[in-house]
Amino acid sequence: MVLAASTASACVAPAERTGASREAITSSQANILDFRFSASVLADAGAEARNAVVTQLMYVQGILTTAGDGNGKVGQVELSDISASPDGAKKKITYNASLPVAFPKDRGTPQSYELALPNDVTALDAFNGKYDGRCGHQNHGQGNFWMDYAPKAEGCSLDDGDVVRVTAGVSPSSKETHDKYPEYDLLWADGRLDAVAIFSIVTSNESNDWGYRERDEFLGASKELLWDVHVDDKGGSESVIGHTTITGQYTVGGSGKPVTVDTFLVHELDGVGADFDRQYDELSERADIIMYSGHAGLGKHVNALARKGRVPHEKYQIVVLNGCQSFAHIDTTLNDRRIAVNGSSRDPAGTAFMDVVANALPGYADKLAEVSSEILKAAANADSPRSYASLLDAMPPKHVVVVFGEEDNRYRP
Repeated sequence: MVLAASTASACVAPAERTGASREAITSSQANILDFRFSASVLADAGAEARNAVVTQLMYVQGILTTAGDGNGKVGQVELSDISASPDGAKKKITYNASLPVAFPKDRGTPQSYELALPNDVTALDAFNGKYDGRCGHQNHGQGNFWMDYAPKAEGCSLDDGDVVRVTAGVSPSSKETHDKYPEYDLLWADGRLDAVAIFSIVTSNESNDWGYRERDEFLGASKELLWDVHVDDKGGSESVIGHTTITGQYTVGGSGKPVTVDTFLVHELDGVGADFDRQYDELSERADIIMYSGHAGLGKHVNALARKGRVPHEKYQIVVLNGCQSFAHIDTTLNDRRIAVNGSSRDPAGTAFMDVVANALPGYADKLAEVSSEILKAAANADSPRSYASLLDAMPPKHVVVVFGEEDNRYRP
């Protein structure tokens, strides 16, 4: 994520799953489009096909973001008609792809879009070294050049043998929604609201770091939101800098209802230990809202969160991933775990009891608390329910915030 105006961004690693289901997507700042195309990629003879394709498609993130054209949901791209044939010591994989793209509304809607993708995922080091500087400038290490790959940059010339050139057909996504609401009745089904907010260090473990400042701002906003407030500063532990529990009341239906907000500050989410897990396991199981604000870590942090905690059976949750381009980076783990717990017949896409809020573009460090506070305030105010479209209108425009997994929501005020 972009932290303040000058701090480097950090994003994701490829997903590893043989299939992916399509989810509805809502955004107030972007049109949700389908990019449909056929392509091929060379991979190791023993490579798993989807993993090889997603590795290649990571470069779509650079293509789109460096051109100001939003971002694609690469980690959950839908693939079909996958086939493989020997190609010397490697194999050639051909496939059809349907990629949801959050395309900024002020850019219009193109009829097609040109993509130049690396031809051989076994030779990405050579590809990155050859085109770093010619077709983008790496800011995250040359191994992560896909983040900064800019084939539309002035002076960029790609050798035909290095790339697969495809023309994606573009159409409005049939999965885009406009009038969905959070499931307010399910958030308050047990007569209370429980939230977990995790902030991470941005630059260094110092009190003026954005992680500290935004954590403190969120704590202040949470206290102001509630009445009969009690604050329990639980302190830190080996991999937790701080853990604060705020309890209070919020008036719903004419009477006070209990609200609990547990807020953590950690160094890096991917590096937390058993001390964090012991606390988070219990909290995540009863949480109605789970929010992460900090570096995406090239995807490792947002996907680490997806692997952590306990998934409650048939309990509705809103998961907020306020990190750099988390819309593109998040893999299928969140969905897979819910399918496993709820059963594929009850929850075939892993979305029946979960909505995910994420950034299509980089998020800014001085907006971490703002996003989390807005989500918490909207969830608490069940007497004046807001649609996702209304909620996203209040989000920082530069983040291009999207919601996905809301297609099966049935709540209406």
